Amino acid sequence: MQIRTFFVALAAGALALGAIAVTAATFNPQPDPPGFGIVSINPDQTLRLNVVCWEHDVDGVPPGPCHGEMMFHDMAGNVLARQTVKLGPGQATNFDFEYGGKPGLGILVGIDPCWIPDPGSGRALPTAEVFDTRSGRILLHVNPVTPRISFIAGGARER
Repeated sequence: MQIRTFFVALAAGALALGAIAVTAATFNPQPDPPGFGIVSINPDQTLRLNVVCWEHDVDGVPPGPCHGEMMFHDMAGNVLARQTVKLGPGQATNFDFEYGGKPGLGILVGIDPCWIPDPGSGRALPTAEVFDTRSGRILLHVNPVTPRISFIAGGARER
């Protein structure tokens, strides 16, 4: 009976170690790019995607240039507009999507603003905002789900 218990415990330990090894092997040290989700606008509104390239050292690592692509997708995932971006540390840019009541899209339309950084790009911080096209009055400001600025790929720590 004791031998049987020993082998059951041994098998359970091997399974646990296998699960830990699988978990460790699937860890992705490269964080996903920041994600927004759907933002609704009507024909009188503009959706603006902003990106600023971080200009400060983090844990002694100097800032680098930020390269990537700004995009707007419809609810079906189709790219409605795109712009390539190359920024130096401290620089910023924006990209506007004006809905304007385009045929086939309806009165209120869902748009997914998207920032895709190039691999090895510096730390870029995106935000999105919806504003009234005529008055310029900001109606909504959106921060994406994004990794902390102190995260550095390659083994550095998160704060």
